[in-house]
Amino acid sequence: MSLFKQHTARHRAQTSSRAVRTTTVVAAAGAALVGSIAPAQAYAEIPAASGSSYAAPAAGMANLASYTTQAPVAAQPAAPTPAPQQGAATSSVSPQSTAITEIAPAAGGIVGTAMQGVGTGYVWGGTSFGAWDCSGFTGWVYAQNGIDIPRTSFQQIAAATPTSNPQPGDLVSQNGGNHIGIYIGGGKMVSALNPTQGTFVHSVNAMPVDGYYTYR
Repeated sequence: MSLFKQHTARHRAQTSSRAVRTTTVVAAAGAALVGSIAPAQAYAEIPAASGSSYAAPAAGMANLASYTTQAPVAAQPAAPTPAPQQGAATSSVSPQSTAITEIAPAAGGIVGTAMQGVGTGYVWGGTSFGAWDCSGFTGWVYAQNGIDIPRTSFQQIAAATPTSNPQPGDLVSQNGGNHIGIYIGGGKMVSALNPTQGTFVHSVNAMPVDGYYTYR
């Protein structure tokens, strides 16, 4: 074989070898690329599997939120209205039936006015007829008799004169000055006690007595 033919044959062999190597590299790179893409595509397609729906979770959460909001309301029974319990609390006392004829000296003046409130209600902070608290009641009674006294029980006590010989119409301070009423004689008084019992006649000994006070 001539030198030219030998050189040509060697060149063809080298070219063929390079082509084979190039094809192998390209094929390997393609396989690697497919391998790197396939897992990502498989993971992303899981939520879209047959029978699933992206709208279903949203609707389910909406229904759950609605149930969570409404269920407690429907499940909670209405609280029963408790019956009035007399004598159950320290601020409750036993009312006493007192006829006007038992009141000395007469059913007039401050005592008579106080008796007009018996059987009415109690409103904390109130000062109007039947809708008063304890000091609102005493203030209203005294005002009807032309006597202007301060608003609160502590102020009413401070402005009055203490007395060891209480007369009908004087003030009775109880429970450390937190409660006040009007003495009507015979060891009894009228006061606006609480929302349950309202305004009524009861013994002065129903609660600890701090003292008696007069505006006479």
